[in-house]
Amino acid sequence: MFDVICVTSRKCCEKPEDFFAQLEKIARSDVKMIILREKDLSEAEYFSLAERANEICKIYGKTLVIHKYTEVAEKLGIRHIHLPFSQFCNAGNFHERFDVTGTSVHSTEEAIFAQRHGADYITAGHIFSTDCKKGLAPRGIEFLKAVCDSTTIPVYVIGGIDENSVAEIEMSGQKSFSGVCVMSGLMKSENPSELVKKIMKNSKTNLKANKKIYSLYAVTDRHWLCGRELKTDVEKALRGGATLVQLREKDMNFEVFCNEAQVILQLCRSYGVPLIINDNVRVAAQIKADGVHLGQDDMSLAEARKILGDDKIIGVTARTVEQAVKAESDGADYIGSGAVFGMQTKGDAVKMSIETLNSICGAVNIPVVAIGGITKNNAKLLMGTKISGIASVSGIFAERDIENSAKELKSIAEDIINGKQTQT
Repeated sequence: MFDVICVTSRKCCEKPEDFFAQLEKIARSDVKMIILREKDLSEAEYFSLAERANEICKIYGKTLVIHKYTEVAEKLGIRHIHLPFSQFCNAGNFHERFDVTGTSVHSTEEAIFAQRHGADYITAGHIFSTDCKKGLAPRGIEFLKAVCDSTTIPVYVIGGIDENSVAEIEMSGQKSFSGVCVMSGLMKSENPSELVKKIMKNSKTNLKANKKIYSLYAVTDRHWLCGRELKTDVEKALRGGATLVQLREKDMNFEVFCNEAQVILQLCRSYGVPLIINDNVRVAAQIKADGVHLGQDDMSLAEARKILGDDKIIGVTARTVEQAVKAESDGADYIGSGAVFGMQTKGDAVKMSIETLNSICGAVNIPVVAIGGITKNNAKLLMGTKISGIASVSGIFAERDIENSAKELKSIAEDIINGKQTQT
């Protein structure tokens, strides 16, 4: 998922009274969220501004992120917070207080620290020259690459961002960032919606090239709901760190499936996480999901690509090297391989050896995601493999504490991906 985030600055508006009108224009665009920065205000002044900004964001279904003032966020019932790095280092129990916490980093060391201490995302900059940082040299694309290579959480680029600078990043081959933060470009634009569209157009290849989205691949199964809504459990998985969600519904008719998928898609959008539809290409196309996963007996990849287009993710199940090589040759974006530990959801699933999994990883150049009976108790057995992530059904959704189980699985997945040996 490539996201555009607005970072506000009243000083970019010609008149103070223009701020809310501009904010409303921005809220109408396809920005993912709006960080209310406004560093010069007292807490009381900031509260008044945030209260009105939150009302605008609610009207247009946008997430407002409070900058720095944690008590303001809590008073307004806002569950997204962005903290300056120094404040983040001393924030304490922010996970108990907020659903999503981000911080700003200016070095790879800060980025690693932020991930290790629970940040849900980071902004890295400034990458290009900007009037906001006059006299300070930009850190450049190499800095962005270093930050992305050293972390697995979403990284958002900040500093001098417009449609041209995004294109420059794309041309450099650096594709593992999750999106951009735009301040003056949006605050001064007469047509923020068009600007956002141009930025996203110039970054259209980013999602498919970002291997980080496969780290923790959550596959739904309503068998474990026990009367709860699916949306409730999926959100717990997202809070725990799921980086991609596959909606698996084998027995729903088309209309009901589309309605359910639309709900989950909007939820995933709010967390900046792609939604993949299992098997059903028609549903994926209808709701404009981020992609589809195909089994060996499903629609051909070529036909699915014709329906969905080149910008959508298409994954394919492969249980042998031959199947994996064919899938890559046909244009698959990733491989799902298993069942590595058997599957509670498929009693007849044949167990795959770790040796076969490694052979598949070595035979293709696209990401390979391991699946099949993976839980926090056995995932470490995949240490030493070259997988790009782990997919789990019951290891997430059958657990009493879905959020914490996802969090533990995400941590193990990151260790596997980074080649970090841990004690079992």
